Amino acid sequence: DLQEVAKAITRHEVDSRFACLISDDTHPHTLVDKGHLDHIVRRAIEEGIDPVVAIQMVTINVAQCFRLDHELGSVAPSKCADFVLLTDLKTCAVDEVFIDGELVAKGGKTVVPFTPYVYPAAAYRTVRCRKITEEDLRIPAEGEVRVHAIEVIGGKVGTIDRLVSMTARNGELSADGEKDLMKACVIDRHHENGSIGKGFVKGFGIRAGALAQTVAHDAHNLFVVGTDDRDMVLAANTLVECGGGLVAVRDGKILGLVPLPIAGLMSDHPLEETEEKVLALENAWKELGCTLPSPFMTMAIIPLACLPEVRLTNRGLVDCRTFRFLDLIEK
Repeated sequence: DLQEVAKAITRHEVDSRFACLISDDTHPHTLVDKGHLDHIVRRAIEEGIDPVVAIQMVTINVAQCFRLDHELGSVAPSKCADFVLLTDLKTCAVDEVFIDGELVAKGGKTVVPFTPYVYPAAAYRTVRCRKITEEDLRIPAEGEVRVHAIEVIGGKVGTIDRLVSMTARNGELSADGEKDLMKACVIDRHHENGSIGKGFVKGFGIRAGALAQTVAHDAHNLFVVGTDDRDMVLAANTLVECGGGLVAVRDGKILGLVPLPIAGLMSDHPLEETEEKVLALENAWKELGCTLPSPFMTMAIIPLACLPEVRLTNRGLVDCRTFRFLDLIEK
């Protein structure tokens, strides 16, 4: 969204000292190929923000925002000697990185060894829910009904509340891949209470298969979407067994899996290894026919019950325009 929000600085005279640049969710290969905040500074400069202003927006502005400017955010006596040296200001080309005054990276490579962090045992095995069955995912209904489907938009955080006509078969509603309509279920994975919110999503372009993940802001429950209940069950139970992560399934086979065993959110493997798994997963998305630029990023915010228009939580659909629960089937 930087192309749009940068206009606050370049067109609307908002004081840039009150603006911070952030990354939010970032793919591993973006970190490897393009960088982190240095990449975002470059993008800000491309949008017309002065290079020095852009650097302020990732340094002193942020430090002052979080009231840490007595220690961080600028190069001055008594402050932490954390800084980078650039070979070019406009391209934000980082040559050397210093932490506490010590050179730790040069030319994009670390030059000092880092001791791996040992995570506590409590950070693992956090997907606490029983084995999922097809019956758990069933949506009872009779005859012709209209349902609230969540339509996603590629590369955007907003969704559209679509009323979709559906016909129940054998007493239940099922996904329809030909209509780009997938079943969606958010399963509580923290309290073992068995709560499952159910609905439908549109816009992924997937005709067959299932996707699941435990990165699902902000509660980070187990979220699964798909065209086939059997594939959805396999996807969900795969993540239960491995302690969380991201997975793609079709026809009873796992096409791609990124285990995230630390709280179901983080990998305990090196960046390069994780990048390989994510790239394999992206290839699996394409095999499923997904038309979104980053479906797992889009999936991650479908349960985020503060963004318009409608979201799905483990307690059901939430209308974020009125902040009330919404019946899946229109009465």
